[in-house]
Amino acid sequence: GGAAKDGQITEIGAVKLRGGECLGTYQTLVNPGRAIPPEITVLTGITESMVVRAPPIDAVLPSFIDFVGTDSVLVGHNVRYDLSFMAAAMERSGRDKFTHRSVDTLPLARRLLRDEVPNFRLGTLANRLRLPHQPSHRALDDALATGDLLHVLRERAGAIGVTGLDDLLVLPKMAGNAQAQKLKLTDQ
Repeated sequence: GGAAKDGQITEIGAVKLRGGECLGTYQTLVNPGRAIPPEITVLTGITESMVVRAPPIDAVLPSFIDFVGTDSVLVGHNVRYDLSFMAAAMERSGRDKFTHRSVDTLPLARRLLRDEVPNFRLGTLANRLRLPHQPSHRALDDALATGDLLHVLRERAGAIGVTGLDDLLVLPKMAGNAQAQKLKLTDQ
């Protein structure tokens, strides 16, 4: 669905990266316990027959939480959207939501690639930047492409002085703008 409050998860895919190296992947279909809206099937290719034998989200969450671990940084392209669905699922199953720090490649791409691409869809970015993995609106493909995009964005950000996670997190915000300090001149 379009919103976490009334939608359900049909697939989870994740990749664990460290220093550009893939440490592992996680992928599973999830039985949402209800009919899949036709527009979701058109977008993802996931049909009801594909998820009928898949485990429900309550059965999937323990292994996914274990895969994520306690000190990982969660990364996504429009990560708030994905995390909203995960938070809703965790709340419905009586679990605490993730408190991990998260990096969103969408505003980073808007900041670092604004003059190079016509839009900031993950597919457009993967194509234009010739990323090794291409997204397909399937969870693992999209996670792999997002990991590739993160590495490109980190490289670009490093060229303008971003050296760590805190710098990367503030970069898309106004405070991360090199011109932001000039705003103090307007106080009076």
